[in-house]
Amino acid sequence: MAIYWAVFLLLLVLCSSGAEVVTIDVHAARGLLHSGYIYLDVRTAEEFGKGHVDATKIINIPYMLNTSKGMVKNPHFLEEVSSVYNKEDNLIVGCKSGVRSLYATTDLLTHGFKNVKDMRDGYEDWVKNKLPVKASSTIEEL
Repeated sequence: MAIYWAVFLLLLVLCSSGAEVVTIDVHAARGLLHSGYIYLDVRTAEEFGKGHVDATKIINIPYMLNTSKGMVKNPHFLEEVSSVYNKEDNLIVGCKSGVRSLYATTDLLTHGFKNVKDMRDGYEDWVKNKLPVKASSTIEEL
């Protein structure tokens, strides 16, 4: 029952924001990354550290944080993204399976970001399709 409420609330936000979420598959995402798009990985720092999309321009800003009370939305997510990117930058948002990235993309569009795309099925599908991955030793994290 909780999943139905979550879907309902997401649809409500999408309809009321006036912003349309564009969702692309991993192959389209890879092409856009090669053309200069920035990859915004919204998984936790721990997930990111285990491996991530191999992209020239990539940053990890978690949408959800692990706390003693479980996973909670990062209250500084929009502020952190805004401190690194402007609202005109071309962003692809990805997570583990496509759920957090959809919520993050919706939030970004609602707050005025213009060129944001959600990567459907996330990092799991990226790996499943044998696309290049990388360890995080040289990638900037906020």
